[in-house]
Amino acid sequence: MRPSTLKKQKKIIETATKLFFEQGYSETSLDQIIEQCGGSKQTLYRYFGDKKGILVEVITHCTEEMEAAFQFDSTSEISLEEKLNQFGYEYLKALCSPELLNMYRIIVTESRHDKELAEYFLSRGPQHMHHLLVDYLQSQVEQGKLKIEDPKAACSQLLGALKGDYFHEALVGIDTPPEQEMKQHVTYAVKCFLHGYVA
Repeated sequence: MRPSTLKKQKKIIETATKLFFEQGYSETSLDQIIEQCGGSKQTLYRYFGDKKGILVEVITHCTEEMEAAFQFDSTSEISLEEKLNQFGYEYLKALCSPELLNMYRIIVTESRHDKELAEYFLSRGPQHMHHLLVDYLQSQVEQGKLKIEDPKAACSQLLGALKGDYFHEALVGIDTPPEQEMKQHVTYAVKCFLHGYVA
């Protein structure tokens, strides 16, 4: 694909993301997207198929940013606790970011009449991220650092403890707490998790 085409597609996705998040997916028209980024409906249809195709690309972009928190190096020399603390804070910060919160709000609204969209989001987002964490926990089991019979269950327990009430509070518009409070929460959650699973 030509660089000019990629640049145009990126601009369309950035414009659509801004409009979807500001005024909602249903309330945003293709004409509004074109008005802000230029081009024509033919161009949008050629690149993305329809408005849902644009939303799918927005979801892809947002979940790719979230995935950065789930990149683990099982050969790293830092301690397991330190690594989980780093991961936990990045995960919680990303989860409560305006971008992810807006994406969740759109998915909750649109999935009521579009299960396919919900399934795509889950496969690209939560399910994929969980798989990455499960693989990391399993690698720590194999290295003798953790004793876990069910890595999938342990993954859910860790993510649930890290999420706490912060995500749902942020989802309904309550401001996220200061960085120090979030880090203290993560540290405690990780300590509790390791207390149950350290080999």
